[in-house]
Amino acid sequence: MKVQVYPPPFASLTALDEDGMMVLPPGARLSTIYRRLKIPRVLQPLVICQVNYQRVKLNTQLKDGDVISFMLPLAGG
Repeated sequence: MKVQVYPPPFASLTALDEDGMMVLPPGARLSTIYRRLKIPRVLQPLVICQVNYQRVKLNTQLKDGDVISFMLPLAGG
């Protein structure tokens, strides 16, 4: 299955094709995306992740065509 991924700026992009798509085995979970993007564990709590624009848990099973987006909280002053 293929999913669209909008990674955070510090992620490894080697698992994505030129269109930002990632090929996953059937039954893959969101945690697989984190591993393939090599998001450091210490930064995981700071990253907001959504699947199809909904906040979900790391053990959420993905489906073909899902959109996974990452955002970083911003602070200003």
